[in-house]
Amino acid sequence: MPLQKPGRRSKHPQTKQNAQTSMAGRTLEMANSPPPGTVDLSCADARSRVRLVLEPLLRTLPASRATRLQQDACLIVSELVTNALLHAGGVRDFQVCLEGQVLTVRVGDHSSTPPTPRSAVASVPGGHGWMIIERLSDSVTAEPDARGKTVTATLDASCMAD
Repeated sequence: MPLQKPGRRSKHPQTKQNAQTSMAGRTLEMANSPPPGTVDLSCADARSRVRLVLEPLLRTLPASRATRLQQDACLIVSELVTNALLHAGGVRDFQVCLEGQVLTVRVGDHSSTPPTPRSAVASVPGGHGWMIIERLSDSVTAEPDARGKTVTATLDASCMAD
């Protein structure tokens, strides 16, 4: 949540979070936050939620793999959320789920236009995000729906070298 001056209230109430734990894995899901149809989610919030869901798995992995998994997952989620905020009218919904050693991140947005790589120039900001997502993810899909699209990226820790 952004920092505020003392005594000031946020223009948006606290985001209602629905955390679920199941035998198959851990899931943290956010939806139905103001403004209507948009989740009040920053990249930092999304990274924190990824770390929370990954925490039990990270304790079981060799240090080098745990570090790489956490860094890759946080970069992927930052890029997905940034893309939704900058190019697709905001984050409509957000879900991060861990099934065994496979992390799945879903970011719904308000645009049905599929993500497209832009020509990136090393000395110019922008145009690198989608390439980063594709390179770091084991799989990435964008599925259009009646309200926009959902981009899903997976990362399999069992496929990472130590």
